[in-house]
Amino acid sequence: MKNYIIIALLLSTISFSSCKKYLDLAPNENITEDQVFSTVIQSESFVNNIYSVLPTVQTRGGDGFTSIDCLSDEAAPTFWNNGMAFNRGGYSQSSNPIGNIWANSYRGIRKANILLERLPGVPTTSNDEIQTKTRLRGEALFCRAFLYFDILKFYGAFPIVDKRVPINDPFQQKRNSYDECVAFMVKDLDEAAGILPLSYSAGLLGRATKGMCLALKSRLLLYAASPLNTSDNPAKWQQAANAAKAVIDLNQYTLYNVKSNKSDNYKDVFNVYANSEIIWFRDLGNNKNFEQAFYPPGMSGWANAVPTQNLVDEYQMANGKDISDPSSGYDPAHPYLNREPRFYATIWYNGSVIRDYTVAAKTGGLDGINGANVNTTTGYYTAKFCDGSVSLTSGAGRQIMSIWFRIGEMYLNYAEAANEANSSPVADPRIYTYMNLIRSRAGLPNLNEGLTKQQMRVAIRRERRVELCFEEHRFFDDRRWKLTSSSPIFAFRWDAAGATYTREQVENRPFDQKMWYMPIPQTELDILRNVTQNPGW
Repeated sequence: MKNYIIIALLLSTISFSSCKKYLDLAPNENITEDQVFSTVIQSESFVNNIYSVLPTVQTRGGDGFTSIDCLSDEAAPTFWNNGMAFNRGGYSQSSNPIGNIWANSYRGIRKANILLERLPGVPTTSNDEIQTKTRLRGEALFCRAFLYFDILKFYGAFPIVDKRVPINDPFQQKRNSYDECVAFMVKDLDEAAGILPLSYSAGLLGRATKGMCLALKSRLLLYAASPLNTSDNPAKWQQAANAAKAVIDLNQYTLYNVKSNKSDNYKDVFNVYANSEIIWFRDLGNNKNFEQAFYPPGMSGWANAVPTQNLVDEYQMANGKDISDPSSGYDPAHPYLNREPRFYATIWYNGSVIRDYTVAAKTGGLDGINGANVNTTTGYYTAKFCDGSVSLTSGAGRQIMSIWFRIGEMYLNYAEAANEANSSPVADPRIYTYMNLIRSRAGLPNLNEGLTKQQMRVAIRRERRVELCFEEHRFFDDRRWKLTSSSPIFAFRWDAAGATYTREQVENRPFDQKMWYMPIPQTELDILRNVTQNPGW
């Protein structure tokens, strides 16, 4: 049977507008909605189309692979003009440089709602097809929850739409409360987790699993318990801790820790295809796109997203002490000496060696600030997602993954939620257990015993910043913790000899409280007349 690939489904320029009767498949070939849902295999292709709406972590921005973390103090966009405008505060309900995530998400949600409406009527001819229908329902529920969470992260509460909106029917619904939105997504994820498998064969790799549903629930409930979205509520924090523990207790995922070199272990999480740590990734194909996007100009790269000095300063010394600690051994004259292993796996700096190339991030160097090519603005380059053995001028690429969930995050989610749910870390020894698992894999000593709740909070937030950098966490973590403020961005500028440097401020990013959430695009509010704009916009 021909496996139809749905190219477009009821696409429109706004979230709830009129739609076409036919689904375009190929030139001169149309298929009606009834035909789409006449067989299980065509219904599966419809679900494939829903997946196509889901974003990937490193492609939120323009100009190829540019992370949304460039909009936090973690990184800077080298030539992503929209990102630069965002960082200057140049966005509003009428101009959003990072795109209309609201409308794009609702397009996918509409598709999921149609699938959930039509799927019960799809005929089956075997037990395999009955099982496939059940799986497709679970996948649609996961995708709907994922897209709603994307709206929640950027805009806050939204109108819950769980069925097809009739054509030309004026949409009168208001935004639901934040808690109602969370409860709706949790319901979808709980049902999906109950009917989806733990894993698939290679041919179905990347489809929704039980672990993916529970991981999304973990992140959702962590955000819901955070200061931005609720007052101090130990019960909500405990729910978030329980959700993270549910993923851990599947015993399906383990930290990638197979080599003696800790730096290699951390780096290989992002380069070893479908390794034991990953709960869900999007396959970006076999290519050199990450290397092209992040390599320094001296290696023919574009340096799309570059680390800030702000992030570099967060990496501890190999002995586990902060660089601000006088006993750490940090030497300002040699700032990259004896840093923790994740630093070397994540950051390329002046003097780093990539294969047979030495990064020249110094005045007059090929990779220096304000060089002749598109160069770093901070004195650094992103190594984390790159395989240094890949040459841009010869040889093959590699299979690239955009990772959404991994078990390392679940350990950190549990530690944070349990610490906030209790009066002291001593009340739950697993806080230390999971934090120390992360640190041990990174080659760092265990945390000191006897930390207070506040001291543990500081340790967890620093660990999240380093362990999860460039994975689309910092932008949202800052906001949900209500820590974001006007943020100076710093760089290291090395002299021509590469012997001395000047620490300098290269940006000052404005912030006020209305920026906790993005403005809903005016084009959406013009249609959704009962949906109110976020405060301050």
